[in-house]
Parts: sequence; C-alpha cells; structure tokens
Amino acid sequence: MKESILVAIDGSEHSLEALKEAASIAEAFHCKIILLNVQPSFHMIHTRLFINEELIKEYQEELFDNATKAAIQLMDEHKMDYELLKGIGDPTQQICKLAKELDVKYIVMGSRGMGIVRGTALGSVSNGILHEAQVPILIIPAKK
Repeated sequence: MKESILVAIDGSEHSLEALKEAASIAEAFHCKIILLNVQPSFHMIHTRLFINEELIKEYQEELFDNATKAAIQLMDEHKMDYELLKGIGDPTQQICKLAKELDVKYIVMGSRGMGIVRGTALGSVSNGILHEAQVPILIIPAKK
C-alpha cells in the first residue's frame, strides 16, 4: 500500500506553499497526497432556526470549491496522485482524526491560514495540530 501525506488546505497562500513542499516530498518518496479542507459545521441553535440544512450544505460546498480550486490546479498541472477530501467541524480535530484513520505518514500544512487571528507566529490550527497529532508534522512558514 502506498504511503500518503495529508495536506491541510484552506485556499491561503500559506497552504499552497505547504502543498508545493508536500508535492516535492511525495515525488521523492512516491507517496500519495491527500488534500483535506475543513469547513465549519454551522450547526448552532440559532443557525438552524433560520437556515435549512440544504442551504448550509450548498454554502459549505461553495466554500470548499473556492478553497480547493488552486490546490487541484497545482496537482493536475504536476500530474500528481492525490485524493481530495472535505471535513466538517473543528479543523484541528478533523485533521488529526483523519490522519489517524488513514494512517498517513505525515501532515503538512502552512504556518497560518485564512483564520481571523493575525499576527501570531503560528496559527491556532497549526498550534493545535502540533499538540494533538500522532504523526510527524511539517509546518511551512510564510515566505518573506
């Protein structure tokens, strides 16, 4: 069975840089890339009162398509072996859970993504994964 590298993508430049690094590693070691984008669940009591489930799913799919478009293009241009997955919920929990379920060799991600907290050296998702993941993690810093 081919080993795989899980790459967390969110449409940010940071995640695309991480994907480029993961692609280099995957090429060198003949690994498959698993692209994972995690969308918020939007399942809060007030949301469900005003927005139906179908509309929430459509919106999640739209966000997913926008966040993964550049990553898919990059994988297709380089003719890389990859799989595209969507998670729903907390990004840290979803990334760590999937990494364990799929028995990935590594998790690769950017140091910061599209989150609302700016100015920190390490984003909250990256920091959470550093503490929770049970596989090696490669965090790619922002280019300066």
